[in-house]
Amino acid sequence: MLGIAVDDGEVCAVLVDADVPSLGPFDSQRLVPERGAAAADTAARAVVAMTERAATASLAIQAIGLTVTPGGADETQDIAAAIGAVTDSAVQVVDLDDARLAYLAGAPELSSTPVLAVHTRTGGVESASIVDTGSRAVLASVSPSGDVFGGYSESLPEAMDEAIARAGRTPQALVFLDLQPGDAGPARELATILGVPFVTPHGVPWHRATGASLVAAKRTEPVAAAAPASGRGRGAALLAALVALVAILGGGLAVAVGGIAQTNGSTPDDPGTSMSPSAPAQEPAPAQEPASVAVPVPETPVAVTPDPCEAARPVSWPARASDPDLPVPSGTDRGPGITGPGAVGPDGAVPAEPDPCAPERPVVP
Repeated sequence: MLGIAVDDGEVCAVLVDADVPSLGPFDSQRLVPERGAAAADTAARAVVAMTERAATASLAIQAIGLTVTPGGADETQDIAAAIGAVTDSAVQVVDLDDARLAYLAGAPELSSTPVLAVHTRTGGVESASIVDTGSRAVLASVSPSGDVFGGYSESLPEAMDEAIARAGRTPQALVFLDLQPGDAGPARELATILGVPFVTPHGVPWHRATGASLVAAKRTEPVAAAAPASGRGRGAALLAALVALVAILGGGLAVAVGGIAQTNGSTPDDPGTSMSPSAPAQEPAPAQEPASVAVPVPETPVAVTPDPCEAARPVSWPARASDPDLPVPSGTDRGPGITGPGAVGPDGAVPAEPDPCAPERPVVP
C-alpha cells in the first residue's frame, strides 16, 4: 500500500505492507515542491518514484491513500486527479483524523494503552486531545486561542487537563505525533504531571502517510458478495440433506445400542432394566483353534490278588516242607498210585504243603 500526505509545503510518501502494518513503513521519501510547482505535481512525482521502488522489490501497489492538510476540497480533488493520471491504482482520500487514529491503532508500542493523550500540530495550530484507538474516536480536543500554546509549562498541562475532563477518561500514555526539536523536554514534563509514560512510536515523522495507507487498505478489502436468490434454495437443500444425514446416523446409533442391550440379556419390554450408555463396539477377535479339553476316563477296577505273606501268621507254623535240607519224598514213597500234593507217606503222615512265604535259603553244593 502507498500513503501520500501533503502538508506544510512538503509531500511525504511511504510504502507499507498492509498484512503486517505493525512493521511500519519499509520505504519512505519526502519531496519539497520546486519553486513555482504546484503541490499536485509534486504528489504525482512522488507516486511515480514510489511505484518504481515497489516494482524493484517485486511488489504491486494495490491502492493509494491520500491525506491533505490544510486545504479545501478543491485542492484535495486536484491532487487526487494528478495522482490518478500517473497510476492505475485506486486513490482513496482519507481524513486527517482517520489517518492519525489508524496509525495509533496499528502501533505495537501502544497496543496495551488504547486511551491516549495526544499532542498534534495541524497547519501550525496545536491541539491537546484524548483519543480511543479501540473505537477509533477522538473523545475530546482542546486548542489555544492563538496558533500555539503560550508557555508549555503553564498552558499545555491546563489544556490537557481540560481535555481529560471533557472526555471523562483517564489517558494511559502520552504521544506527541508532530514531534519537533525542543518538544522532548516539555513532553516528559507533561507525562510526569499526568502520571503516564511518554511514548514515541516507530515512524512518527511519517504517521500521516502511514495512517492514510492503512485506511486505504481497509477500504479496499474484498467484500463477500451477497448470495443470489438461487443460492438460498441450495442452502435450504443442503440443510435438509444435513438434517436427514443426522437422523440416519442417530437411528443407526439407536439400533446399535439396542442390539448391544439385547445381547447383554435385557430387552426393551423389560421394565426393570434400564438402558445405560453402551461402550463403543469392538472388533471381533480373530478365530482361534479350539483348545483340547481333557476328558476324564473312568478307571476300571483291577482285581488284586491277595498276598499270602501279607497276613500275620504264628511263628510256630511248620516250615519243614520248605526246608531244602529236609528229604522230599518222591511220588513212589507216597503210596501206590498216589502222587502230587496230598499223597500220604509211608509212615502214614501227610507231608506239609510248601510254604510260599518261607525265606529262601542258599543251597550248599
